[in-house]
Amino acid sequence: MFLKSLSSRLKISTFIWITAALISISLTLLFSWKLEGGAAAINTAGSLRMQTYRLVNLIQRHEPVDLVEEKIAFFDKTLKTIEQGDPSRPLFLPSVEEVVNNMDLIQAQWKTQIRPVLLNALHHSDAFIDHQVIESFIDRINQLVLSIEIVDDRYTAWLRVFQTGLMLMVIIGAGIMIILLYSWIISPLENLQNGVKEILKGNFGTQVPVATTSEFAQVDKGFNQMSQHLLMLYSNLEKEVAQKTSDLAKKNDMLETLYQFSSFFNVSHFIGETCEGFLQRLQAIFPFINASSIRLIDTKTQRSDLIAQNNLPLAIQESFNCDHFNACLCGESYITNDWAPIHLNRNVPHHKNLECYKEHFKSLRNFPIRFKNQEIGYLTLFFHDDPNLQNQDLELLNNLCNQLGIVLSNNQLIEESKQLAVLQERNLIAQGLHDSIAQTLNFLNLQTQMLDDALKQQNQDMVLENLHFIQTGIKECYDDVRELLLNFRTKITNKEFNKAVEDLVARFEKQTKIAIDLHWNGSGPTLIADQQLQFLFILQESLSNIRKHSQASSVSVSFSNDHDYIMTIRDNGCGFNTDEMNLLSAEHIGLRIMKERAKRINATFNIESIIDQGTTIILTLPHKERTYS
Repeated sequence: MFLKSLSSRLKISTFIWITAALISISLTLLFSWKLEGGAAAINTAGSLRMQTYRLVNLIQRHEPVDLVEEKIAFFDKTLKTIEQGDPSRPLFLPSVEEVVNNMDLIQAQWKTQIRPVLLNALHHSDAFIDHQVIESFIDRINQLVLSIEIVDDRYTAWLRVFQTGLMLMVIIGAGIMIILLYSWIISPLENLQNGVKEILKGNFGTQVPVATTSEFAQVDKGFNQMSQHLLMLYSNLEKEVAQKTSDLAKKNDMLETLYQFSSFFNVSHFIGETCEGFLQRLQAIFPFINASSIRLIDTKTQRSDLIAQNNLPLAIQESFNCDHFNACLCGESYITNDWAPIHLNRNVPHHKNLECYKEHFKSLRNFPIRFKNQEIGYLTLFFHDDPNLQNQDLELLNNLCNQLGIVLSNNQLIEESKQLAVLQERNLIAQGLHDSIAQTLNFLNLQTQMLDDALKQQNQDMVLENLHFIQTGIKECYDDVRELLLNFRTKITNKEFNKAVEDLVARFEKQTKIAIDLHWNGSGPTLIADQQLQFLFILQESLSNIRKHSQASSVSVSFSNDHDYIMTIRDNGCGFNTDEMNLLSAEHIGLRIMKERAKRINATFNIESIIDQGTTIILTLPHKERTYS
């Protein structure tokens, strides 16, 4: 398998070619280096002959001793260089036995014969130089040079062999590479090109030979499969088009059905009406459904409560067993999480006792109603005959049940939100009653007791004073009740917020005869309804506190609608000590109500007050709460 891969073949062939080329080039360089060293050795060894004749000539001419000794030392150095070699030139003797023996003989003859004879003749003028010995030494040098030349000739022959081999390898390698490239790449590409031309001519099903390399083999197999598939598609094109058209029509019908149900769910209904309308529309889509029902699950009581039905017999509606999980086949589907079809069989003993069997239903089909992967109920379909539900029908029913689950959960959340809002408003009403009316009634009760004591004591002045206090308390209680009723009746829209504030200011001015300086600044976005309502309630409570406690003669209210929405209420009344704020909040529920209302819309509520210098209330709604509310 490895050698069938085109990339592997190319890598291996390239590696072999490069390896052979490197070996040939390396051997060529080696022999060239040896030839260069041998040539230097021949040149240097040849110079020994000239140096020998020069030494003899210098001695015979009686040249200075120092000069002759210098030449003898240079001869010694030359011999040593030839023997040891000089890599820098390069210079070295071939490591051949004949060359080595000749070199050893030259060194021995020089040391034992030639050098002593020359030194003796140098220091003794009457000494005789034997020219035959000199000639024999010259012959030995000639033999050394000849042996080196023979070795160099041999190296030259090998060098030519390797150079010729390298040239042949390049030529043969190029030819082999051309053949392999044609076999591995060009030929498969030509086959593919011919196959494409046949496909373009309309000859679907054309097959190309499968290449020997794995890469092109995969491409060829893929081309053959594609060609065969095109032939099949072309042959069955009309059938495929009809099938795709039918599938598309079914999907469009499913989408249209889902859209119709979504439009129906978007209309506000009670849960019962929504479920009954759901079943009626389901009956219109699937006429073979003989009856249907929707039950909601109560896991605490292990019950399933019937909330809607369509054509369901009364006996099944009133059946005790159908309301309990363990006594009903539909409940068992929920317990076991098995939503497969249920076939009623007379041969199964406990089926005969079921109300659905008694009503001549042959099969049931349950579909879970889920919200966020949690079953909140189930839809049951009843059939007198076994239904032929296709996969797209089951998919549609499951999608519709999921939509219904979202609607039911949203309705439940809306009801819970309404109940929570009612409870919160009831709590605020109770706190408002306690903060205003309860305190006034407690004051009236105290004044009544004091009036009773004054009557017993027959103190006419105290009686009149207590009656005056009682009348004043009753009037304040009436005003408080009237103000609370007005507060609870307050309903505003975006366009009515400014007018509601102006009406509230006008009512305060009429009650207290104190003018309010009202300012509106900024042009930012308007508040949503709940935010406007809480701002208005806090303004009402603030003005009520000013009327009751501040003894103010001047009041200002300003609204700043820029980055943040800020309401500022100032008076020049008696003020109070802010260090006692916690104690004051505990006794004065109105402050706590304002803080709770501010917290409800994620606004900040601040009070700044100085004794005898007035009080300032600042309510700030941050920009992020306005943006994402």
